[in-house]
Amino acid sequence: MTPKGKEMTPKGMKMIHSLSDFLNRVTDGPRRVTELRRRYRQAYGDDPTVVVSAPGRTEIIGNHTDHNNGRVVAAAITQDTLVVAGPSQTPRESTLRLLSLGWDQEFSLDLAHPDRMSHDTERLMLGVAEGLAQRDLPAPPYWGCMESRVLPGSGLSSSAALEVALAGVHGALAGVNISPLEAALAGKYAENTHMNKPSGLMDQLASALGGMNAIDFIDPEAPRIHRMEVDFSRTNHTLVVVHTGGSHADLTDDYASIPREMKAVAKALEAETLSETSRKDLLAHLSSLRAQAGDRAVLRALHFFAEQDRVSAFADAADSRKTTELLRIINESGDSSTGLLQNITAGGAWQDQSLGLGIALTRSYLEQRQATGACRVHGGGFAGTMLAIIPDDLLPEYSHALERAFGEGAVVPLEIRPQGLMAAQLAGTEDIPE
Repeated sequence: MTPKGKEMTPKGMKMIHSLSDFLNRVTDGPRRVTELRRRYRQAYGDDPTVVVSAPGRTEIIGNHTDHNNGRVVAAAITQDTLVVAGPSQTPRESTLRLLSLGWDQEFSLDLAHPDRMSHDTERLMLGVAEGLAQRDLPAPPYWGCMESRVLPGSGLSSSAALEVALAGVHGALAGVNISPLEAALAGKYAENTHMNKPSGLMDQLASALGGMNAIDFIDPEAPRIHRMEVDFSRTNHTLVVVHTGGSHADLTDDYASIPREMKAVAKALEAETLSETSRKDLLAHLSSLRAQAGDRAVLRALHFFAEQDRVSAFADAADSRKTTELLRIINESGDSSTGLLQNITAGGAWQDQSLGLGIALTRSYLEQRQATGACRVHGGGFAGTMLAIIPDDLLPEYSHALERAFGEGAVVPLEIRPQGLMAAQLAGTEDIPE
C-alpha cells in the first residue's frame, strides 16, 4: 500500500466538468442526456440545469473487509447512473422529486415530513441529503430525472451509484465540487442510517473515485488511496461478471453476520475492529476466541488478515505490471472467500448453490483449456454474481457454456471507467451535440 497519509488519487480531481468533456466521458452521453432532458421537460414543464453521472463498481480484492476498516481493491465501471436535475420549484416545502425511467415512477420526499417515505429510493434520497448537511455541505432541494445502467441486484452497486449521483446533484446545484470522499460518506450514511445496512465505504468510494484503486480504511474518515493503472484488455483478457441467479432480498442477516462475527473477534481482543489487531494476536488467544466468538468467526477473521496482505501484494504486482501474479492473487482471494469467509451459500441452502456452481464451472473450464484467468465471488456473496477474467479468444465459448447453465445474458463484459463522480451545467445549452 501507499506510505502513511499519502493520497495517490489523480491531482486536481474535481466533480464539475465542462458539458463537452462530460458528454465525451459518459457512455452514450449525448443521446441519454437529450432523452432525460426531454422527459424532465415533459414531467416538470421546465429545463434541468445540471447533469450528473456516477458509475457502478466491481470489487477485485478485499471481500468483506471495509466494514472492519480493512483494505480493498475496487474499480469503477462504465455502467452508470445518470441524473438531470434542477432546483426544487417549491423550495418552501423542501421537496425532493426524482422521476426514474427504470422504475417508471416518481419518488417524492418532503424534507419537512420525512416520516411519509414509502420506498427505499426515497430513504436514500433523504439519507444523502442528511449526510451532506451533517458535514456542513450544501444539500439544496431538487427535482430530477434519472436513468441507470447499473441493474439492481447485479452486484455492481446500483444503490451506491445512485447515492453518489444524488450527492453530486446537490453539489452541482450549489456550484460546489463535492469531493469523492464527501460523496461516499453521504452515501454510506444513507445506507447505515436509513437502510439499516452495516456496510462499509468501499462501494460508494469506488464509484466516486473512478478507475482502479487500492484503498486502506484504517482511518475511515480519511482512507489512504493508491491509484493503479490496470487494464486487463492490454493482456488480451476481459473482465466479466456472471449472474448465477438467486435473490439478495432475504440475505440481510447473512450479510450482517460477517461484520458482526468479525467484530466479535475484535472485541474479544479488546479492539473495535480487526484492523486494530493482527493474525498474531488471534493465534495467541485462539482457544478463548473459539469459546467466545465461535469457530466460524475465527475463520472469517483469518480471511480478513489474509486479504490485507493480498491487497498489498496486488498493488505491488499492478505497479510492476505482473498480470500473471494479479490473476493468481484474485484466485487466492476467491478460495479464501469460499473456505474461510463462507459467503458462497446462504445459511440452510442446499438446493440453490448457483454461485458455487458458477465458480466451479469457471475453474474447470480454465483448467481444461490450460488458460490463464481468474474467478471469485463478487461483492457480498451468498447469491447473485461472480467475477471472472477470461482470455479474449475464449470469451465467446465461455459465455456460451455459462449461459447454458444460468440463462442468456448471464455473462456481462465490463470495462473500467477512469472517471468517477462527474457533473456539468446544462443551463443555457439548447442542443446537445450528437
